[in-house]
Amino acid sequence: MASMSQHWGYSQSIESVEQANIVHSPLVQHLIVLWLMGALVLLPLDIFRLPLNVTAVDLWMLMALPILWLFFLRGPQVISLSYLVAIVVILVASFASTFGAPAPRNGIVVIVKEVFIFVWFYTLAAVFAQLSAKQLRSILAVWSAVVFLHGFIILGQFLSPSFWRIIVSVAGTLHDYEFYRPAGLFMNANSAAFFQLLGFVPVLLVSPSRKVGMILGLLLLPTMLATGSMGAALAFAAGLTVAVAALCLSGYLITVIKLLAQLAAVIVLAGAVLFIVISQNERYRAHFEHIFLGRAERSSEGRFDLWGRGFETLLAENVLLWGIGPENFRVVDHQGKQLHNDLIAFSVERGLLGVGGLALFALFALSRAASLVYLAQRQRERARLVVVVFLGAVVAAVIESLTHQAFHFRELWIILALQEAVLFQMVSAAKKARLLLSVRGASRREVLT
Repeated sequence: MASMSQHWGYSQSIESVEQANIVHSPLVQHLIVLWLMGALVLLPLDIFRLPLNVTAVDLWMLMALPILWLFFLRGPQVISLSYLVAIVVILVASFASTFGAPAPRNGIVVIVKEVFIFVWFYTLAAVFAQLSAKQLRSILAVWSAVVFLHGFIILGQFLSPSFWRIIVSVAGTLHDYEFYRPAGLFMNANSAAFFQLLGFVPVLLVSPSRKVGMILGLLLLPTMLATGSMGAALAFAAGLTVAVAALCLSGYLITVIKLLAQLAAVIVLAGAVLFIVISQNERYRAHFEHIFLGRAERSSEGRFDLWGRGFETLLAENVLLWGIGPENFRVVDHQGKQLHNDLIAFSVERGLLGVGGLALFALFALSRAASLVYLAQRQRERARLVVVVFLGAVVAAVIESLTHQAFHFRELWIILALQEAVLFQMVSAAKKARLLLSVRGASRREVLT
């Protein structure tokens, strides 16, 4: 397996970061790595919910936070303070809207959870930035394995209704209907699809070569599509398009054309095999057509009706600036449903101020991803351009948030934290390279004089 330092281009800065690391015991570092691996293993176990919708990974993260603060957060500043501005705006809007909300308790619960996520985000970024390339590679390998194992469960559910019923019955949400949607170990299929979608990040980062990465990506794609999530499929297409465009603008047009040609050939072949298999089985064919085609009109109509009720509620309550309070649309609408759109949910529940904070956060995330691609392009090493996967993932998350509420998904925040760590390492490597060049130039001038 190729070194992650080749992919990310921060091998030159690893030594200086490790020297600054306050962790002196290798045992502690190993325990931290194992703990991070454990969090990734628990990440898709969404069917096991505790009160207030707390998940197993939340408890796992909470137990280790004090240890991480003690050993890691005395290191260098990793995350741009730009994120902090957006986070403060979001929290201010949340507090303001909660005071006048019909159900203030719902808003308080959301605020506590978001504070926890923000702290988790900053902590993970600091941890990732101070681990060695080998340790990060191990963590990403475990994450990739979890994504594929979860994908096999999704495919198994698609192929076998009995297997799907066994998994869903564990969560206590078994519904007896003919055309079910595989959800893996999540409560719903859309969450499972988003988890598989973001799984492209660790899979491509840890791939030893371009060809292996393409093969793994093609194997991962069906596990996402089998959930029948049209939002995830659209998000994947948007993320892929932006990533390809970024590679072309970085001067790798010929490489991209070759990759796309190979990818198209493989997709056509795989599609032909899939078509033959499905066409030979009436149940598979009917199931496939229903979850991809049969529900499109019904799903879109339901979304538009839901969003319309959301804006009607906002205007009726006359709270354009502050909104009706986090998680209070369920209460006001009397149907117990979310708005399935982060932008609209923030508009209705946290007002214009909350939307401003969300927009700032999205812009910062996109700009940081674009900065990674820019740095990789300037350094002119092909292996480093794999960081374009972060740009594709952030774009995909933005598109996904237009049809589902993805802001609180833990896997998204892990990727954002990883993105900050990678950017920090690449910037550190660039600074060290410039310093080295300046020292060499000064030495030459001294010799000449």
